[in-house]
Amino acid sequence: MKIKITQKQKKGMLAVSALFFMLAYISLCFNNNIWTDEAFTVELLQSDFRGILHGTASDVHPPLYYLIAKCFTFVFGSSLLSLKVVSIVPMALCMTWGAGIVWKRFGFHAALLFNLLLGVIPCTMEYAVQVRMYSWAIFFVTFMALWSYEAYEEGKWRYYAGVILTSAACAYTHYFAFVSAILIYGFLFLALVFTKKKELLKWLVSVAASLFLFAPWMPYMRLQVKGVSRNYWIEEITGETVKEFFPFLFGMDIPWTSAVWVLLLLTGIVCALCMIAQREKKAGIYALLLVLVPVCTALTGIAASALLRPVFIVRYLLPCMGLVALFLAVSLSRYAGRAVYCALLLFLFCAGLVDYGQSVYREYEWTHTEETENFLKEHVGENDIIAYNYESYKFIYDYYWDDSQKVLWQDVDLDTDRHDTIWLLDTIYWPAPTDEYLAAHGWKRTFMGNYGIEHNDFKIYEITRK
Repeated sequence: MKIKITQKQKKGMLAVSALFFMLAYISLCFNNNIWTDEAFTVELLQSDFRGILHGTASDVHPPLYYLIAKCFTFVFGSSLLSLKVVSIVPMALCMTWGAGIVWKRFGFHAALLFNLLLGVIPCTMEYAVQVRMYSWAIFFVTFMALWSYEAYEEGKWRYYAGVILTSAACAYTHYFAFVSAILIYGFLFLALVFTKKKELLKWLVSVAASLFLFAPWMPYMRLQVKGVSRNYWIEEITGETVKEFFPFLFGMDIPWTSAVWVLLLLTGIVCALCMIAQREKKAGIYALLLVLVPVCTALTGIAASALLRPVFIVRYLLPCMGLVALFLAVSLSRYAGRAVYCALLLFLFCAGLVDYGQSVYREYEWTHTEETENFLKEHVGENDIIAYNYESYKFIYDYYWDDSQKVLWQDVDLDTDRHDTIWLLDTIYWPAPTDEYLAAHGWKRTFMGNYGIEHNDFKIYEITRK
């Protein structure tokens, strides 16, 4: 007997799926762990709006995410928990508002798959709770793609207005989200050229409006590009680097999970081609274009890295993960029978549990942050100092200790220093002082253990006078 699900029940299922992931995300926020980029965010948000604009202009990213986060701090405060929740908001919007648009255009099964896929793609759960711009970039890129389809189908100015705003937001959030926005505009142009030439004027107006909105930041973007072209931290992209793209985005602790994701993506492509062949041409082409955006974004980053200097890492594909979820949802929902659909839901449910388990381990057990804080709180005396020997991690240490408690090791003069004890955080990026060197200056060291903060691992040495 065929079970009929009412509209109210369908809404409830979508709401439950969104609520499930929101609660999962929130449960990952109750820690005091930050890594270098998050520490930069926290420090920048201590500035006013003018300071944020100046700080981002001197950095390599545009300012919109930081301005959004700053606005949230006026209401919810600037605690680390509040800042993590800021990153959850766009995921909630994708799984509610976005899923509603998917339901209207592609059906309930596609909408439910979209929520589950967006939630269980391994990299999204990790970055949905980080104090960075990636979840907001996912939101803007995904909604630009959704409203582009609405603009193509309906031809109404309100949808083109949505495309204008989200494309500008992409450009102001992350430069590779900007690349994805340019690609979406390009694919919309091709669709209009081949089927609706009369709509090209609206497309031209939209592009002009997007450029107008982004124009105030273009001079700063040019300066940032020049600065990156002279010196940047990203290493050369090699074949081995590219091989790591897929495991970073889709790798999980379940055996053969990567193979399953490959199979899903290939099946989605086949389904999209079948849609084109069986008179669902628009939806099929749309699905293929969705998956082409992250592919072409990656190719653009690799090409820029080869022609200029390395500027692309796999993390910069995160803004496209909503499009990957949307591509799979649209294509797989069309040809999945009840048994296949239920099997797919079961896989996604199991994958979600494993992904959540990995995230819990990563946020609460893998890092030594709490252990490190407790150790130093217990051992550092009033006339002691915490020294660190890798200057690039200063953003992290600034979050945990003020300037009166810490100093860069290279600035320590052992002949004149009057502190009782120096607690050295020794990373692998700078040579540790040898016993001979310390002895020559009247000091000795004692190894206290391996500690760390988020991705920053170090040894702690107690350095005292002989």
